[in-house]
Amino acid sequence: MSSAEIISEALNLPLSDRLLIVNKLVESFNPMDANVEKEWLKELKDRKELLGRDKLETVSYKAFFGEN
Repeated sequence: MSSAEIISEALNLPLSDRLLIVNKLVESFNPMDANVEKEWLKELKDRKELLGRDKLETVSYKAFFGEN
């Protein structure tokens, strides 16, 4: 199968499948160290918990990027 055929087939997939493919391709360029990934997942879990308890300070998209 040619790359053009693969792309054509991929474009007909549901969004969630296309996102999975894109993620895997991007990861293949710069694979994440398993230890780093484990720490990031722990950090995300901790932040989600804090957010759920209203203990995490957040800023809006516009404030973060300095937009009015």
